Amino acid sequence: MNATSTAAAIRELPVERGVRLRTLFTVAWLTLRSRTSGFAGAVVALTLGVAFAGAATSMLASGAALPPHTPASVREAVAESGALLVMLAVIGVFVTVFVVSGTFAFIVAQRRKELAVLRTVGAAPHQVRGMVMAEAALAALVASTLGVLLAPVFTSAVARLLRWQGLLPEGFAPSVSGGALAGCFVSGVAVGLVATITAARRAGSVRPVEAMRAASLADQPIGKGRRLGGLAALACGAGMPALVPIAPPDGRAPLTMFVSMPLVLGFALLSPALTAWVGALVTMPLARWTSATGELARENVRMAPRRTAATAGPVLITVGLAGSLLGGTTLLGEAMAADSRQVWRSHLVVSGPGAAEAAGSLRDLPGVAAAAPVASGDVEVFANRTVRTVSAMGVDPDGVSRVMNLARVEGDLGALRSGAVAADRGQAETFGWRLGERVELKLPDGTRARPSLVAVFDGSPLGGGVLVSRDLLAGGARWTAVHVTLESGQPVTRARVDAVRTGIGERHPALRTDRTEEIMAVMSGARQEGMRIGAIALAGFAVAYTLVAVANTSALSFGARSDEFARLLLLGARRAQVLRMALWEALCVAAAGVLLGVAVTGVAVLGLRSVLGGLGLEAPTAFPWTEVGTVAGACVLVVLVSALVPTGLMLRRATSTPA
Repeated sequence: MNATSTAAAIRELPVERGVRLRTLFTVAWLTLRSRTSGFAGAVVALTLGVAFAGAATSMLASGAALPPHTPASVREAVAESGALLVMLAVIGVFVTVFVVSGTFAFIVAQRRKELAVLRTVGAAPHQVRGMVMAEAALAALVASTLGVLLAPVFTSAVARLLRWQGLLPEGFAPSVSGGALAGCFVSGVAVGLVATITAARRAGSVRPVEAMRAASLADQPIGKGRRLGGLAALACGAGMPALVPIAPPDGRAPLTMFVSMPLVLGFALLSPALTAWVGALVTMPLARWTSATGELARENVRMAPRRTAATAGPVLITVGLAGSLLGGTTLLGEAMAADSRQVWRSHLVVSGPGAAEAAGSLRDLPGVAAAAPVASGDVEVFANRTVRTVSAMGVDPDGVSRVMNLARVEGDLGALRSGAVAADRGQAETFGWRLGERVELKLPDGTRARPSLVAVFDGSPLGGGVLVSRDLLAGGARWTAVHVTLESGQPVTRARVDAVRTGIGERHPALRTDRTEEIMAVMSGARQEGMRIGAIALAGFAVAYTLVAVANTSALSFGARSDEFARLLLLGARRAQVLRMALWEALCVAAAGVLLGVAVTGVAVLGLRSVLGGLGLEAPTAFPWTEVGTVAGACVLVVLVSALVPTGLMLRRATSTPA
């Protein structure tokens, strides 16, 4: 459908609103049919987003509908899997908005001359905006419908994958929720429309005079609003790592996983300005090492920053999200391990059946200063009109301060007996607890208790759980052990620790004795592995998702340049030379996106490391070189294929001078 006939159809819309909308959708449908390949990326991305959101919400609904007699372990596994799926769905929405908005922005930029013709022959700005929004609505309706149809398949596949990974118990089969699918359908249409608002506004602002000149993507500078939005997003991303230490302990891992999103958003919004100098940097060697094809590629990248940014942007998102997710969670895991080492003053941990009862005997051993039994479990806290699950340690008041590093204690730890609780200062502030008042807890055995807050302290640099009297965890503790601290009158050497360890083994051969640092390393390793599995799942989902956008924008970018390639052939260039130019340009564009993605990863990881270092937690910088290299290689491969295939097809058809 050409611009003149489209304008005539729009200009002659009847006054009746229903007829007007019907005609607008008819015009939009004809546009979608004529540009199927252009809208394919947005439709595929939105379809996947709706399907996965349907799977996630169905999983959550199935978990909420478990019968009352369901074992607690099953409930916990389903809840954790649901939380992981929710994070995946959030990333899916984030990437979907990028893909859909980027696709429509690119299509509007390519159609700038066509839109200017519409304005010239009488189409009003609001009619052009309405046409673009109608196109978005139709694409969103098609994608949401397909997503709802695919949701049951996704739900079954996700459940099988989680069972295979051991994250869900065998036999658990989630059911598809009709209400959840209806909500996802509406959300998918809403996301498609919201993501297209900016492109529609830009389409309506096209002036008729632009029909008289070429509507090049290179002629459109970055807007003031986009520049301010990008700077604001970067400022937000730079400040988010500072929230990690003060966030509730159960919210630190999710916050770390999302800390990179504002940075990705900021870099993506500013990418037309950034890719100008990044593209010049990466194309510099080409101009020197190759013939004219490399120099042409450099000029194409330099003179068309918006076109370059449209292709490099999805690469930036892919590499930045994957790198920062993996690097941030690994760094946080190392920090949590260092945090655990700082919490305990004990040198040995004695575990096994009857360990708590043997605590008195252990205190009598030569060289032992304290032996305090500690039980670990989870309790639910009712505070601020919310219910939070936190880790709890059941301790005896005698000796707890000698096996744990508890600083700035307010209150009386000696009162930590039946019906009492003590809390890390940061945790107490989060819950709004005050010294001396009663707090409401749900114990592991399901009963509720209202113990008194008898003390607050500074324990873990990251903010730990709560200390309760051991009787409150009776019957519901995951693990009970005795922490043993050696006398400090002389240096605590490895030989002294081994001597006491041998003495414990001789007196209590049925018990197991380990060094505290060994136990903490095992526990931290398991926790880090769990975080890493979650991060890999999130990063893998983001990579698979955004590769759709990489292929779509790259194919759109190179597929719309048939006139340019035909002119090069007319001027005497050989097809092989044009193909090499497209190859160099695709490599440069992909490299620019990779460099910006690595920059996002570096800022996120180093910023988080700096904040954790300020708390006294020295964790090694965990930059995921292998993972980032793999993701970057996949992006480069996709860009090359999606650039060279349409270029090669056009070169076969290009036999005459374009009109």
